Amino acid sequence: MLAKLTKVTAIAAVSLFALTACTSTPAGGGSAPAAGGQLPATTIKILAPNYGDTSKADWDKIIAEFNKKEPNVKVELQMEAWETFGDKVKARIQANDLPDILNDNAFASEAAAGLLYPISEVMSDSTLKSIEPSLLKNGVGSDGKQWAAPDIASARMMVANTGLLKAAGVAEAPKTWADLEADCAKIVATKVACYGMPLGKEEAQVESSLWLWGAGGDWVKDGTLVADQPAAVEGFTEIKKLIDAKATQADPGASNRQAVADAFNQGKVAMYVTHSGLMATTRKDFSSIKYSLSQIPSKDGSPVAFGVTDFILAFNNKDDNRKQATKEFLDLFYSDAMYEGWYKGTGLLPVTTSMITAAKASDADNKDFYDSLSYVKFNPVSDPKWDALKTALQGTAGTIQKDTPENVLKAVQSQLDAAS
Repeated sequence: MLAKLTKVTAIAAVSLFALTACTSTPAGGGSAPAAGGQLPATTIKILAPNYGDTSKADWDKIIAEFNKKEPNVKVELQMEAWETFGDKVKARIQANDLPDILNDNAFASEAAAGLLYPISEVMSDSTLKSIEPSLLKNGVGSDGKQWAAPDIASARMMVANTGLLKAAGVAEAPKTWADLEADCAKIVATKVACYGMPLGKEEAQVESSLWLWGAGGDWVKDGTLVADQPAAVEGFTEIKKLIDAKATQADPGASNRQAVADAFNQGKVAMYVTHSGLMATTRKDFSSIKYSLSQIPSKDGSPVAFGVTDFILAFNNKDDNRKQATKEFLDLFYSDAMYEGWYKGTGLLPVTTSMITAAKASDADNKDFYDSLSYVKFNPVSDPKWDALKTALQGTAGTIQKDTPENVLKAVQSQLDAAS
């Protein structure tokens, strides 16, 4: 039965366990500091995704630096691939093996279940103030509390292989859906897939959002998350048009973004929605590809770009020593000396004001991504029901390959309603 629990159900179950098991004295709390001002012996646990080849080494560097100051604190690091990361988080929650620090792309369900510290309790004021305010507010819950802190940002834009476009007689990347359809007809005629569409489990929620926004819609309507709505039907109808016209790569319903990026780098796809980390690989390993970055096409040509902040959140393990160790670790993590190498290892954009300022002055390769931050849209990650909608989209949006927009969105809505 536990294996079939949703993330929200698992969180609720563990929350109830924690409340009934809790006593008036926190477990492990109240221990005196060790000699020399060091923390007492304890263990903190980190669960984090792999952003790139150096991710584990980048975390290990911070852990090693932390242990120079706090040798009594053991830090256990678990790294997992993004494709299965949500399942790993659920498994840890179901087992009541809550990481002290979780690096994830959502926080609302855990906050709603009462499993987290407000992040202000495990980060100093100066560290919180070092984070760009417009990004920091993305970690505020629907209750107005700062439950999470962004650790990395990214903006998604359209990248086009200008060589492939030129060979097909296309002058520039399309800005409207009508232009995209017309350009794809020309590109497909050259035996190249036009638009890389990742509707697989990893990021179907991202791709779905782009087409909803392109139709002028939003997942939130009158304060409620709604999947089955006219704008979504319109966006999914455009997705279906491209698939039926064979303008996408093969099997888009099961494709993840990395596979699409690989196809782009191999010259098999003319354009797709990318981020700075993926483009760093293109520049480094596929330098012969000439490309342009632009807004993502929309129905009327209004600029669309997708904004993401992943987060650091801290589970309340009812242990004062672990809490203090977590706070010291996170303050170190966000320091310029540690954070600079960590964020650069992800290939994505920094969130601290000092690193953003430095990057704008030195990172010409990502200028377009920084500029797009003025019009990016974010998914409603502060809504506790977002996890349910995200999961439904990840598992169902890809069925558009063989089904109708109306049926797909009704199925997504049904799953969202069932989780409410």
